[in-house]
Amino acid sequence: MKDVSHDETTLRIIESAKKNFLQNGYQGASLKVICHRAGITTGAFYHRFSGKSELYEAVVVPDSMKFLEMLNTSPIGAEQSVIPKPCLVFIYLHLDVFRIVVRCKCTSYYDKFYDVVRKIIYQRLLKSNHAENLCWLLSKAYLSSFFEIIRCNYDFGTTRKCIGTLEKFFAPTKN
Repeated sequence: MKDVSHDETTLRIIESAKKNFLQNGYQGASLKVICHRAGITTGAFYHRFSGKSELYEAVVVPDSMKFLEMLNTSPIGAEQSVIPKPCLVFIYLHLDVFRIVVRCKCTSYYDKFYDVVRKIIYQRLLKSNHAENLCWLLSKAYLSSFFEIIRCNYDFGTTRKCIGTLEKFFAPTKN
């Protein structure tokens, strides 16, 4: 990745890309449209980014890495949620970024992100009264359901209600 300073132009490119990825997905996103909306030439774009993949990561990596750090360092216990409330609030505050991640399954970043989140959720579910192999299946089922909720255009209240239902179903039980 090029050394991308976050000057005003770079921030305009990232914001334009965020809107384009959200609207069109990764494959449908157009660098020409992104550059036009950011008010720059393609030369100015390539001065900052090597291509669409690097731009995509500039859009999603900062917030998704912060989420992973929060999730990985959250307490695990019998009374804890699978995805703790501070992590859910963070997702809600950056919902567009997380919708881009889960809607762009064709990217290698999606696979990496999914695998890391699934492993963290698996570790959290191991604290339940379920067998190890069942925790692995539950972590995959939880994450698929969770990503589907994010992928949809639910309003905040509906999203919160759906995730609450997931938590009741999947959350570790008291020992």
